[in-house]
Amino acid sequence: MIKKTIYVLLFSLFATASYAQNSKALAEAERYFSVKSYDAALPKFLEAIQAGEKDPMVHYKTGVCYEKSPELNEQIKAIPYFEFAIKNGKGWPTALYYELGSIYLKDENLSKAIENFTKFREVSNKADKKALAMADEAIQTSHNAVALMSVPRNFKINYFNSLVNTKYTEYNPVVSADESVMAYTALRPNTGKTRTGDKFIEEIYIAYNNQGSWSEPRVIPIAHDYNVGTAGISPDGQKMLIFMGGSTDPGGLYQITKSGETWGKPGLLTPNINTPKFLESTASITPDGKTIYFASDRLGGLGGLDIYKTILQSNGTWSNPVNLGAPVNSKANEDAPFIHPDQKTLFFTSDGHNSMGGRDIFVSKLLDKTWSSPENMGYPVNTTANDNYFTLIADGTRAYFSSDRKGGQGGQDIYYMDLPAESANIPLTMIKGKILNAETGKPMPTKLYVIDNKTDRKLDFVYDPDPETGDYLVILPPATDYDIVIESEGFLPYTLNINIPNQSYFYELYQMINLKTIKQFDVVVGQEVQVKNAFYDTDQDVKSNLRKTHEAKLVQTGNVDVYDLMLDLMASGDKEGINYLTDLIQMKNPIEDVNFNEKENSKIEVATRTYYYDESDESKFEQKKVDGKTIFSLPTFVFNEEAKKQKELANKKSNFDKTALNKAAKIYFDAGKSDLKPQYKAQLDIVLAELAKYPDLGVEISGFASAEGTEEMNRELSNKRAIAILDYFNHKGVVRRRIVAKGYGATKDVATTKEEGRRVEVRIVDLNGEEIKKQ
Repeated sequence: MIKKTIYVLLFSLFATASYAQNSKALAEAERYFSVKSYDAALPKFLEAIQAGEKDPMVHYKTGVCYEKSPELNEQIKAIPYFEFAIKNGKGWPTALYYELGSIYLKDENLSKAIENFTKFREVSNKADKKALAMADEAIQTSHNAVALMSVPRNFKINYFNSLVNTKYTEYNPVVSADESVMAYTALRPNTGKTRTGDKFIEEIYIAYNNQGSWSEPRVIPIAHDYNVGTAGISPDGQKMLIFMGGSTDPGGLYQITKSGETWGKPGLLTPNINTPKFLESTASITPDGKTIYFASDRLGGLGGLDIYKTILQSNGTWSNPVNLGAPVNSKANEDAPFIHPDQKTLFFTSDGHNSMGGRDIFVSKLLDKTWSSPENMGYPVNTTANDNYFTLIADGTRAYFSSDRKGGQGGQDIYYMDLPAESANIPLTMIKGKILNAETGKPMPTKLYVIDNKTDRKLDFVYDPDPETGDYLVILPPATDYDIVIESEGFLPYTLNINIPNQSYFYELYQMINLKTIKQFDVVVGQEVQVKNAFYDTDQDVKSNLRKTHEAKLVQTGNVDVYDLMLDLMASGDKEGINYLTDLIQMKNPIEDVNFNEKENSKIEVATRTYYYDESDESKFEQKKVDGKTIFSLPTFVFNEEAKKQKELANKKSNFDKTALNKAAKIYFDAGKSDLKPQYKAQLDIVLAELAKYPDLGVEISGFASAEGTEEMNRELSNKRAIAILDYFNHKGVVRRRIVAKGYGATKDVATTKEEGRRVEVRIVDLNGEEIKKQ
């Protein structure tokens, strides 16, 4: 009896302590809840419930705390608490059914979502038109989700690695057309260094693709006191469009430019896009740089954020922005436009149209100057959560987007997806090139002016290769004939013609351009342009190579189980299959990995054009109206024609009387002098007569000096003497292309007299001979 009394007493004491502890937790929870500090209130409510609290209102408020979380995985935890409150309490606001339906929708429990939205409609005041409209829209959205999830698309969704995704938010990935660079916006805790009133700050991170592996992302430092984020990127990855907010400005669009791996300071994208009191959030620019699509909530839209476009006009200014209108824009929000390099496919984000919940990704096609009705990208690209910021690389094989769907690490995360081959067959040509100074092996400041020959040689766009690497990327549609005027520092402008066939699929052209000055006696007299191409042609062999490239991408990115596949091949003894799989694993694609040595790579085609300036007087220059100015370009370099011509020349045999090679002359000069004496002109005229008879012949001029002076003085004097002879031939009509000339300085032969040292030797040479070709 005594023992039982002790047990009762102990239980009473524990119950009293528990009640006191529960009351304290509830009191603290209510205090936090009253000031909307839901993250602080939640653990206190949970503490009380775990202690046995059955009050439906406590369960309801616990559900509210979960519902207010920014994390979808946390929001879903509100369901059992709301359900408990509804089952065990009365007098709840009708909106509770709507809130519960919304959470069930995010959890992809569509039948329960429809049940609660329907209940919300039933209990709402029939005079409350707004509530009824909300119910109808939510029910329709749920049915959209049922329809779309019942027929999932053939897309493989991949979660980006932990280098990119963290427990915080990462969103709006922007990727260059060749998938070589990716930037994204990340929310990170504020360290107090800037915007100290904000709990989190936005930063822009960037990563580079190295043979299929992304580098560790790093922050792009942008000095700004308010929000910054990615808004878009140019197809060549050289210009990034960024969003920047202000203390009173909701935010506008700017751009930064890349040099190597360094990004410059922000500048205005165009002067007519940003508005002082409205939001411009995201943008996308076409490969030709002539059209910018952007999102804005400015006055005059159809509702919320709308998509607009502005066009580069012939006078170099941008047109007033034009609303794309219906069917792209709706009374809801349309954001994050991305125009594919084909300039006919527009992806965007919307919480309207036939969304399946939250924000969905839609696509519209430009058909005969009219945008088609937006198509929902379907499940599993879209889910009942927020799916947005979609970008598709040029060849259509891979897309990137962000989502706060179930299963992420926190907030929004970045995903990518691989598209099936039938979806990725986009008829575009992507030219990835590099321009270098052949003498230094380094790039130089360069501009490329792309001109469409089918539109009366009007300017199409100006490209700026990366000044640190010389890399450029140009995307061209099929069945076009383009001239690219190339203007590099230290060289005269020249024109490279590119004829794009009417292909029905995507292919890449890798190009290396080397520029070299041609000097005679340290004077620049011309330039050599060498173009090397490694590309997929439009025959069946190319389609095989293209398929192999896509297969390599699948293997290298882990979308094919290489281990199991290799085991199967080994078990079957398929040596050919094993070799093919090994090739796929090792296959490289970036321009840095293309072997441009034509002796080692049979796929390389080479063409060289040499321009001598004395053959290119102004009447022979081509005038190009580019960017509001006239550029005088050296004659157009048509790659295919030059390559064919050079193959013919390589096998060409010169046609001349071989005795002509015996014709020579020695011209002597006075000490320290470089004047051509009249008595020697007769010898030179004999040589000239042979050159006039045989176009395949040229003249070699070698200047010397005696050994009295310094080495530098002797070299200069030997040059001047050779130049005197060169000028004589040049003025007689022998162009520099037919002259091989050099000053050798002092004569090395010690037995040579001083008079013999002060000479210039002239001899006739075969311009097609091996000796001259090597020079």
